[in-house]
Amino acid sequence: MENILAVITNWDDAEAVMARAERLADQFNTRVEVLRPVHSPLGELSKYVGFAEITDLRNSIMDEERNLLNGLCAGKSWVVHVEWCERVHQIITERAESYSAGLIVMMASHHSVLSTLAHTPDDWHLFRDAPCPVLTLVRERNPVTRVVAAVDALDLSEAHKQLSARVIDHARALAKAEAVPLTVLTVVPDPALLYAGLVNAPMSGDFQVQTMEKAEANLQELLDHLGVTADVLEVKAGRIEDVATREGQLGGLLVIGSAANKGVKGFWIGNTAERILHHMQSDMLVIN
Repeated sequence: MENILAVITNWDDAEAVMARAERLADQFNTRVEVLRPVHSPLGELSKYVGFAEITDLRNSIMDEERNLLNGLCAGKSWVVHVEWCERVHQIITERAESYSAGLIVMMASHHSVLSTLAHTPDDWHLFRDAPCPVLTLVRERNPVTRVVAAVDALDLSEAHKQLSARVIDHARALAKAEAVPLTVLTVVPDPALLYAGLVNAPMSGDFQVQTMEKAEANLQELLDHLGVTADVLEVKAGRIEDVATREGQLGGLLVIGSAANKGVKGFWIGNTAERILHHMQSDMLVIN
């Protein structure tokens, strides 16, 4: 793996992000670079103060941010960067590429810049456009007892099979690094929810059984093709965000692709990772 980019979006989360990035760097025998994106708060002020005052204020903010970051990284041989930016997701994506990052580590918090970053359509591009996987952390989590690779085994398009392969490959490496079992999971639609509200909806139990059998066969075929042996292979029915939340509550670190799916797999329409992130109570690795 190339170097790990630790992104500090909120100083309250800085130590947790740095500790996780350092641990992963040790496990993967790589190095850490640190990025502190400073979101510009000065646009509104430009209506009331002059350019010189804004420049002085910006310089003062940047000096303070550099001092905080240097203090946080004191005694470390890490490269640190403080970047002034209008869009946090854009500077993270650009810097991850220029720093040749193999992994981005950052906190997901409903009380930080990442809250807006992760939950608005405009900024969701971070997870779609980042040049490497993004590990989003949560503040309160259960100990990791297994790594769960969640894939859609009903989508047989070549592009999606390649994405599923990347998800499983990263999950396997993470499970090895964490010294925990690997679970490969697929979630199929529950007809009772898929056709909710439709009077003449096909509610046959055979539909669900057949769908789950097909998903399991497809999943096993994919694992055989990749030469991967999962400790646990699971096929469940329901909403992916509900199933994933339960996995997190049980100590599962979720690994999932960021691409949306189409067709019969209606529960996956939209960005699956986005829907899961709203509910997650554990760390999640997003693969694009």
